[in-house]
Amino acid sequence: MIEFDRVGLALGEFSLKDISFTVRGGEYFFIIGPSGAGKTIILEAIAGLHVPDTGRILLSGKDVSTIPPEQRGVGLVYQDYSLFPHMTVEKNIAFGLRMHHLPSSEIQRRVEELLSRFGIFHLRSRETLNLSGGEMQRVALARALAIDPQILLLDEPLSALDPGMKEYFIQVLKEIHRDNGLTIIQVSHNRHEILSLGTRMALIMDGRLEQEGSVRQVYASPATREVAEFIGYENVIDGVVVSSGDGECLIDASGLKLRASCTVPAGQGVTFCIGADEVVLHSPQASLSGKDNTVQGMVNAITQSGYLTRVVIDAGATLSAVIVREMADEMALRVGSPVLLTIRKNAIRMIGK
Repeated sequence: MIEFDRVGLALGEFSLKDISFTVRGGEYFFIIGPSGAGKTIILEAIAGLHVPDTGRILLSGKDVSTIPPEQRGVGLVYQDYSLFPHMTVEKNIAFGLRMHHLPSSEIQRRVEELLSRFGIFHLRSRETLNLSGGEMQRVALARALAIDPQILLLDEPLSALDPGMKEYFIQVLKEIHRDNGLTIIQVSHNRHEILSLGTRMALIMDGRLEQEGSVRQVYASPATREVAEFIGYENVIDGVVVSSGDGECLIDASGLKLRASCTVPAGQGVTFCIGADEVVLHSPQASLSGKDNTVQGMVNAITQSGYLTRVVIDAGATLSAVIVREMADEMALRVGSPVLLTIRKNAIRMIGK
C-alpha cells in the first residue's frame, strides 16, 4: 500500500499542496491531469527523488519520506525512457542489479530472462542510441523490472509510440500487472489507456488533488466541470431541474429538455455531462418511439478525424456527437441538415452530485 498523507512539496515556483491519496497493494492506479499539474513530481516523490516539506509518504504502513531510493523497492520508467546511451542493452538492464551487488551469475540469469521475455535478446549488444522507440520501451521496462520491484512507476510510457505499438504495450502492461502482482502507478493523458488498464485513479490540477476513486466512479460522477472536461466529456452543460420524482428529473438547458436518472429537486440548477458517443444521430424521418430522450436539432459543423466524424448540433443547447464516417456519409450530413438525436437517461451524468 502507498499512502500520501497531506504531502506538501515546493520545487521552485511550483508546489504540491496538502495531497492525500491511497494506492492499495496490487492496484493499477492512474494519475492524470494537465501538463505542469505535478504528476511526475508525485512519482518521483514515491521513488524517493524528492523529500516532502510537509506530510508523509508511507509504503506498507512505513514512513519512507527520508529513505533513499535504492531502499524502496521501486522501479521508475520515464516518458523519454532515460536509458544510458553509453551502455549496451544488456548493461542497461543489468545496471540496477549491479548496484544491488548481486552475484554475476544471478545478474546474467536475470538479464537473459528479461531479454527473452521482452523479445530483445538479439539486441543485447546494441547501444541504446540505435534503438527504435518500441525497442527502447522494452529495454526501459526490462531495466525497471530487473530489480524485482514491489512498485512500478510509469511516466507516460506509451505517449511516443504509434497506435499499433501502443496497443501492443497495453497488452504487455496487462501481463506484467497480472503475472508479477505489482502495484503499478501510471501517469497518462490517454483515456483509452486508463479505461483499458486502470482500476483506480486520481486527478491532479495545479498541485492539488481534485478527485480520487475507481476509474468507473470518476468517469460516472466527475466532481467538477474541470474534471469532466479533462477526462474527455465533450458535452458539459448547465441547466435547471424543471420537475423531479421517482428517481428521475426533467432538465431544461437553454430549451434543450432532457430526462435524466437523478434525484435533484425541482428549481435547482445543475451541471451535467454527456459523452459525444452517447449522442446518437438519426435521420429526420426515423421512428423513435420509446426512446428515453428524442430531440430535434440542426447540424452546425462537421469535422472528419480518421474513420470518425464529429458533428456539432444546435438543439437549443449545443451538443457534440461522434459517429463513424460511413454512417455520416449514409445520412448525407451537411451543415444545415436537420437531424433527430437520442440520449439515454443513464448517459446524462450529474457533476458534483
